[in-house]
Amino acid sequence: MRAPGFVVLGLVAIASTPHAAVTLPPAVTPFERGHGDLVLAVRLNGRGPFRLLLDTGSTHTSVSLKTAEAIDAPVVARAPMGSAAGSRMTLVVRIDALTVGPVTVGDLLASVVELAEIPDGEGIDGVIGLDALASLRYTIDFRQRRVVWWPADGEVGGGEGARVRGCEESTLELQSSGGRFLLALPQRNSLLRLVPDTGATSLLLFAPHAALPVTRLPALATLTTPSGHTDVRMATVRELHVGTLTLRDVPAVVADRDRSEPAEVDGLLPLHLFDRVTVDGPRKRLIVEKS
Repeated sequence: MRAPGFVVLGLVAIASTPHAAVTLPPAVTPFERGHGDLVLAVRLNGRGPFRLLLDTGSTHTSVSLKTAEAIDAPVVARAPMGSAAGSRMTLVVRIDALTVGPVTVGDLLASVVELAEIPDGEGIDGVIGLDALASLRYTIDFRQRRVVWWPADGEVGGGEGARVRGCEESTLELQSSGGRFLLALPQRNSLLRLVPDTGATSLLLFAPHAALPVTRLPALATLTTPSGHTDVRMATVRELHVGTLTLRDVPAVVADRDRSEPAEVDGLLPLHLFDRVTVDGPRKRLIVEKS
């Protein structure tokens, strides 16, 4: 089973503050998509393009060893990498510039991973994590398979980002937790705290999780990430409230909580469940649209 997102941890002790710049006006970058993945053409240190996943569920950017060598990225440290499937040590390299569309982010510390070790990871050169994305404003249009990049000031929407007719819309507050964004989603009898994740193929819930109308299925599966493997149980969430939107019969997996996962996180919310998603990192808000 493809990993529903993964997280890179343990880099906070290394001094590095990524900075980003976006050209004007808003620009559009097409993306490839497969099994929920969102693959962009990216230039690293002026070289490429390389094929990187845009993953809002990963705290840090990562690249393959082959990619790190191709861009002459120097090794600066070793650090633990954690996910729902376990953790292990990894090399950390410095990337001077990551450019995707009109956006350039500099001074990144990236972990070195081998994405070929996980299903559907073949041909992927790395992951764009939240360290590069947190200061950006962009709309992911899953229908048209494109990302619209917005300038740092002004409102999102209009032009290339005009709202889709017939779609319901909900604006949610983004909280910060352990280097990731977190959504606090009130349910009928509980509060569910999920990481909004472009890398997740299905809704992931950590056991024990908040009380939800869940139908457990007899099927078992294996969750595979660059950090390891773990067994998960299949399920269906009969009703999931995301702001003013209600999703029904959502496929899900239930996994035991790994020690690297903060206690306040109940799971991962796959953003491809929606038609369009706008992330406004500086203003800490998420706008989801669904027909």
